[in-house]
Amino acid sequence: MRLKGNLAEGSIGKLLITMSLPAIIGMTIQALYNIVDTFWVGKIGAGQAIAALTICFPVQMVMIAISSGTGIGLTSIISRRLGEKNLKNAVNSAEHGLLIVLVYGIITAALGLTYIEQILKFFGVTPDLFQMSLDYISVILAGSILMYFAMISGSIIQAEGNAGIPMKSMITGALTNMLLDPFLIFGIGPFPELGVQGAAIATIIGQVAGASINLNYFLKGKSLLTPKLRSFKFDPQILGQIYKVGFPSMIMQLVNSIIILVLNHSLAPYGYRAIGAMGIYFRVQSLIFMPVMGLNQGLIPIVGFNYGAKNLSRMKSAIKKAALGAFIIMSIGFLAFQLFPGHLVAVFNRDPELINMGIIAMRNITWLLPFVGPSIIMSSTFQAVGKGFTAMWLSLLRQVVLLLPALLILPKFLGIRGIWLAFPLSDLIAISITTLVFISYIRHLEKHGFPDTGSLRSQS
Repeated sequence: MRLKGNLAEGSIGKLLITMSLPAIIGMTIQALYNIVDTFWVGKIGAGQAIAALTICFPVQMVMIAISSGTGIGLTSIISRRLGEKNLKNAVNSAEHGLLIVLVYGIITAALGLTYIEQILKFFGVTPDLFQMSLDYISVILAGSILMYFAMISGSIIQAEGNAGIPMKSMITGALTNMLLDPFLIFGIGPFPELGVQGAAIATIIGQVAGASINLNYFLKGKSLLTPKLRSFKFDPQILGQIYKVGFPSMIMQLVNSIIILVLNHSLAPYGYRAIGAMGIYFRVQSLIFMPVMGLNQGLIPIVGFNYGAKNLSRMKSAIKKAALGAFIIMSIGFLAFQLFPGHLVAVFNRDPELINMGIIAMRNITWLLPFVGPSIIMSSTFQAVGKGFTAMWLSLLRQVVLLLPALLILPKFLGIRGIWLAFPLSDLIAISITTLVFISYIRHLEKHGFPDTGSLRSQS
């Protein structure tokens, strides 16, 4: 199968597969190595190490939100500029993306390591988990620039229709991490026994391996968007265009970090096993969500390009097929969480109390999981066409207006089960509203058509 698609022509179904499958494979493997991390550290104690990684999870989510939001903004603007046949502006946008990598990497390492204890306390660390959490997150913060480069450069390459290179990058990084995990955690052979810090070091080495794939692609001049630093012209308007789409996505994912923060604090009274159960759920959940996000990554440049080319029929066809695929993926996850939750928890740790908490969490959180997939696809459509703030408020509706109050109120009446039930309750309302807003937007395009080129640029 070709890993590079023609965004203007050909079968939408085949193009969606061509663009999405590499990202689905790559991101699924990326989720798998987070699971492998949790699997190996789960062998330390009765779940304390898993809980420590769960405390660190929102810190990592902040970094992922920054890089993913920037990458989505870049993918949207670059794909639309290519659709408009404006290669010069597309290249300059890519160059701004690499400048952003450098700035974020320096700021994250400097501020993160300086205030690391305060950060961990803010995210709900308990005294018995502090040292393990510190050992892990200090390494991740120090090497943050590698993650920023791997994710943002992959988005740039994806925007030109090449999904193969980002896939190779993610797979290389993930396999390197998974291979090194047991050696660095338990000190096998010549390696020192480093515990959870070993898992973090394996992650950083994996990111080096993955980032080198994207860097090599640019250095060999294979990309349409290869940076030409001599011709680079800093343009604040390009940054504004990137973050008009990317910042809302960034905020949406930062809110996820806040949700985990609230969960950490809410679950702390129930002990580290409750935090560990949540951590296991989110790791396994990522194995379901990452394929949908990979599908999403393949969809955004298709929709963005055809929006720039003013081809509504191809836009609609791509969205419908992606929504169906997301529904199927999420339905498989739903069945796994409902039928085999105990087995899923036992893979990581066999502590009976931890398993029992995990069963309750998984069965209650996932009631509406099949419908979350199409909702993600509908929301991403707004990102692809430059309406990032629409996608943002739809996400904030679920997570801030609905989920956070539910997390604070329901446990007062239902105990720990109220924490888990807050998720399907907010999903039900949010999915309904997202569907109505999406249908209204598509009908508006059908009736009034696309904005002219000038308007298109001003909204980007």
